[in-house]
Amino acid sequence: MWGDVGRGKSLLMDILVAALEGDNQDGPMVLRLHHHDFMRQIHERLHAFRQLGASREAVQLAAKEFATRGRPYILCLDEFQITNIADAVILRSLFEALMANDVMVVMTSNRPPADLYKDGLNHMMYMPPFRQLLETTIGVHHIDAPQDYRAAKAAAESANGQAGEAEANYMVLPTAAGALEEAFERASGSTLEKAGSCQLAVSWGRRLECPAAHAGVSWFSFSQLCATALSADDYSVLLQKNAIHTLVLSDVPRFALEQHNEARRFTNLVDCLYEHQGRLICTAEAPLDSLMAEMEILSHVPLTTQPAMGIAGSEVSLRKHGDVTFAVSDKSPCRPDSFATEAAIRAAGTAEFDPIMVAIKAARLAASKAAMGANPVSTNMRVELRNAAHRSDLIGAVVFCGI
Repeated sequence: MWGDVGRGKSLLMDILVAALEGDNQDGPMVLRLHHHDFMRQIHERLHAFRQLGASREAVQLAAKEFATRGRPYILCLDEFQITNIADAVILRSLFEALMANDVMVVMTSNRPPADLYKDGLNHMMYMPPFRQLLETTIGVHHIDAPQDYRAAKAAAESANGQAGEAEANYMVLPTAAGALEEAFERASGSTLEKAGSCQLAVSWGRRLECPAAHAGVSWFSFSQLCATALSADDYSVLLQKNAIHTLVLSDVPRFALEQHNEARRFTNLVDCLYEHQGRLICTAEAPLDSLMAEMEILSHVPLTTQPAMGIAGSEVSLRKHGDVTFAVSDKSPCRPDSFATEAAIRAAGTAEFDPIMVAIKAARLAASKAAMGANPVSTNMRVELRNAAHRSDLIGAVVFCGI
């Protein structure tokens, strides 16, 4: 099932799971997982099998493990998406192996099969066969509801004055500067000083320094969770393995266009909290409806294939890896499969070709024209955005978290 956010896809899946579980012990076994959790478990098992020398059979062995967990087996995956080459490479063989072991698969996604991993690295090698598998074996249904039910519910509660707790958990600086510590104390039953710092588990056996944690409540700054190299896997493990039910987050910024990476991490964090029914209490630089206002323009930038420019080693070429674009040349210190940092882009002299920067410059230009009463989206700007190889599903995700 695919469709826009808030159309009821996850609710339909939950109803299916509840109906199948029931009280019938002889019925099918159902496992419901968020896509991030499922792929993390798969990659962990692949790593374990490869360590045992079973690299060639790792995908089949991992699929068989899932299939042998119980009776006729139904696997329900929520928020299915493909954002990296590591997933894209194995998905067709993984799903074929699951179905060969009599596992039925039900999935929800915000994107149609044609848009999964769109324009990602080696897209034409891996996605057409997987798309054919989805459309011919699993079946695809578009949930084309006319409205976003979660947004409508939140708006109705706000209008009726019923959103008190959710609004109280989202505090705008600077007036809320001292309120976050009070919120931590109420939620945890301890002060920050008594709680003390500790190290919490994240994915792949790593540990993350936490300034304060007590009784399922943890305190982090925005920069500690969203301005560093953490993924949705890390956020999910952070909540699960450390039994965190309330996350207190300080200093969420008003996202500028250049902070698209931080905004994506923040959205992943909110998504994980929503999936695990966690509570977010935070202070932010701006009201919720304007927190990601500048990011909205990037949320509508389509992915397009960027041709390599020239064949000589001194020429610059653009390469795609999922939702990340790399600008490389003979002077670039980055390999095509490495993140092209701002410093690396400057050192390589490729900044003028970076499609993200092109989109940002176009957005800045549109904003200045809008301020002068000009057409905010000119023809030239549309062309620049269309050519920018970036896509982000950021806008709207925060609204539905219950913060």
